[in-house]
Amino acid sequence: MSNDLQKLLKKFMEEYQSELNEARKDKDFKRPLGNIVRKDIAHLPENIYKVKGSVGAGSWADVPWIGVFDKRVTMSAQRGVYIVYLLNKTTKELFLTLNQGVTDVVTTSNSKAADNLQNRAQSIRSKIGSFPGLESSLIGSGSKAYDAGCIYYIKYTLDSLPEDEELYSDLNKFIEAYKAYYDKVFLASEENDVQVEEGEGELQVGQQIEKIFEYINSKGFVYDEKLLKNFYLSLKSKPFVLLAGTSGTGKTRLVRLFAEAIGAYGSGRYKQIAVKPDWSDSMDLFGHVNLDNRFVPGAIVEFIKKAADDPDKLPYILCLDEMNLARVEYYFSDFLSIIETRDLVEDEIVTDNLVPKVCYSGDEDAEKLYSNLMIPENLYIIGTVNMDETTFPFSKKVLDRANTIEFSYVDFNLPESISSNEAEAVEVKNEFLRSDYLKLRIDCIDKWEAVKKFNYDITKINSVLEKSDSHFGYRMRDEIIFYMLYNDEFGLLDEKEAFDNQIMQKILPRIQGSSESTANILRELFKICAGSFINNNGQTDGHKMKSYLDNKGIADYPKSAEKICKMLRRYEDDDFTSFWV
Repeated sequence: MSNDLQKLLKKFMEEYQSELNEARKDKDFKRPLGNIVRKDIAHLPENIYKVKGSVGAGSWADVPWIGVFDKRVTMSAQRGVYIVYLLNKTTKELFLTLNQGVTDVVTTSNSKAADNLQNRAQSIRSKIGSFPGLESSLIGSGSKAYDAGCIYYIKYTLDSLPEDEELYSDLNKFIEAYKAYYDKVFLASEENDVQVEEGEGELQVGQQIEKIFEYINSKGFVYDEKLLKNFYLSLKSKPFVLLAGTSGTGKTRLVRLFAEAIGAYGSGRYKQIAVKPDWSDSMDLFGHVNLDNRFVPGAIVEFIKKAADDPDKLPYILCLDEMNLARVEYYFSDFLSIIETRDLVEDEIVTDNLVPKVCYSGDEDAEKLYSNLMIPENLYIIGTVNMDETTFPFSKKVLDRANTIEFSYVDFNLPESISSNEAEAVEVKNEFLRSDYLKLRIDCIDKWEAVKKFNYDITKINSVLEKSDSHFGYRMRDEIIFYMLYNDEFGLLDEKEAFDNQIMQKILPRIQGSSESTANILRELFKICAGSFINNNGQTDGHKMKSYLDNKGIADYPKSAEKICKMLRRYEDDDFTSFWV
């Protein structure tokens, strides 16, 4: 740390809130105070430790931090155990803590996860012992995750901020506690990680996703961890997901890397099929009868049969690459209809048969092999989509049945360094991906209060769409709620961020047209997404909306608000708009 630690920490405590306000106003996230946290304070001359500070990535954080990481334990603020200074920007209190890396695990409504974190903190304290001067009661950092995960702490206020000598002495106490954790907990763990107590299903899912994220990054590909969590929640909600957007942004690669990370790729449980432009009906996928009256299996039938016959029911990943080179609703409509027949029978998800018996035209061998084939519960289909002049648009029948994750953001900034650490694949069971929710009023009874809360927000949006007969039905409503319930259960994303994803992936892709009513829908949806936006000037065009976002920097659902701006601006320029701008 710097020799003027007290001076730097005091500046950090006094000025962060005002710097945050100015940064939001100026859209400048690299202001001087941010550099103090990232560089000046973040220095510790010991080989095994890495010190780094953060005021947020892309936007300034509500709880900025300065972390001390044992490189053998973790290098990420989202996993493992580490020492961290936490600033409550409202009270200007600074907490020096030994904490757990679960900054994105606990949401406001996930009290059970908070209890689990506190139990883990207590378990760690019992193993490493007590340390004079270090407190263990509940802190008030402003983050529920940090508060719940805190193992030990010391609190500083502006009036009681010690001199450098005492600050370094306090830090050394935490170094001793951290060393005790490494010796008595980390090394004692069979997998070099804190063991999750039985019943902590929420944390198990979070840890599995973190390991998948580490595996993908170890292969030299950098995807945002929140994108991966969104991808997982989308697959968990329904085993059909679309990755759509600009060519060359890593859509197909993500599917393959995900399959590798869960152990599906090398074991024959991954298949990539290039969609052909001449596919015009379901025969290309399911099969047809040739001139010799013999049934010829289609592109996916053998792979589906292999998944259905798997004795362990491990996950199988099917990637349909460049799915809209042909009209999706032509060759995929039968599959889309069959996936809606999913039902739970004796704890197994079953569907109607893929190919009716009449289609085998008397080929008894083929009938014996495939006639009872259905969509197995361990099959997950991801379609990649390039939206350009060579492809076909999607119908609402397709969009209503999938989460459509947009890949359009490109960041050419290179990381300061690349890790050469190898990461191992995570062998997941089908329960990791299998949906437990098929019917809202049957499967979600024990979560009915949360269901009603999410339904209220969905109804508000659907009432806007209803004004021009663009509203959606029960299927979409239920699938949005399933996504939100899983996020609520596992605590992967902030609740508003999760709902923002659902607006982007389920609502906005359906909106297109050249009528004024389409533009009015976008204007009304912007008011919902922007939160505090008030229209004082009659109809507000896309440029005014963009200016509002740039100047205020505040929105309940920022990704959706930004997308709506682009859609409305295209309408104003071209008299037509769609999600694919």
